[in-house]
Amino acid sequence: MHKYLTLFAFFLTFGLVAQQSPQSSLYNFNVYDFNPAIAGIDGNLSVNGDIRRQWAGIVGAPLTQSINAHLPIYITKGGFGLSVKNFTAGVSQNLQGVISYNQTIQLKENALISIGVSGGMVQHTFNGSELLTPGGTNEPPIVNHNDPQLPEFDASATAPVLNAGLIFDYNSLRVGVSADNLLESQFVLSSGQKDVVFNQIRHYYGYITYELSLDNDLNLIPSLLIKAESASIQTDFNISAELKDKFMLGIGYRGYNNVSSDALILNGGLRLNNSLILRYAYDFGLSQLNTVHSGSHEVLISYNIATNFGKGTLPQIIYNPRFL
Repeated sequence: MHKYLTLFAFFLTFGLVAQQSPQSSLYNFNVYDFNPAIAGIDGNLSVNGDIRRQWAGIVGAPLTQSINAHLPIYITKGGFGLSVKNFTAGVSQNLQGVISYNQTIQLKENALISIGVSGGMVQHTFNGSELLTPGGTNEPPIVNHNDPQLPEFDASATAPVLNAGLIFDYNSLRVGVSADNLLESQFVLSSGQKDVVFNQIRHYYGYITYELSLDNDLNLIPSLLIKAESASIQTDFNISAELKDKFMLGIGYRGYNNVSSDALILNGGLRLNNSLILRYAYDFGLSQLNTVHSGSHEVLISYNIATNFGKGTLPQIIYNPRFL
């Protein structure tokens, strides 16, 4: 119970209760996580499992677990996907499940546009009885935070979620824009005596990446992700090198000025076989929080295999599966 004392002010400050989207340092290899328009456009069945432990050493710090799968539906010239994500931070938890569909438009042989939407439900759980406050009492069964704005009960609520995105592919260039929480739904938690309302916040994403082939064995892949909501903006820049399509090594930076500077990121990967890739990222903290944590860890395992699901007419070109 006392483990949440240190984090209480932290969660309120950063708005991690039912509002913020989880962080990712391997975004360039799991684009479906934030843009449903990517589903199937590389002609592969793609399955991605990701786990991220943020700010290791801080008890109750954010933990994200997700799995998604998507594939092309050739008969409709589109793609289908589904995703399940669990995000916990201190006394709050978001469990989300969505399905998606995207339609591709072939502009010419080496260029296409994909437009996608995803929707589903998200359950928000808040364990108010775990909170400790200055001047409050937390000796079950007596819980009194001495603050009318804070819930003293454990409760959960469910709300719909809707997301949308667009992807443009041209040769080795990929550009995307997307938004989540378009409905900005509310979670109303009730104890019978007090209602507490949490609002989903809409987030916007801009994404660009380019694959530069230096020779037959070495590729460089720079990428940029811009994330914004009504009160803040953040950027992630990464450049990765791939040797013989087997070994991957990259470096990244999160932030764009002294105020937003958050982390220096190292990542690496290994192709285990023709279909399976394992990746890992470590964040060196650069914000003021770096004195109380030992960095962030993220692991992503991706499975990709070409599929003719839906039959119909196959695309004129098959794009590189490493972006999935």
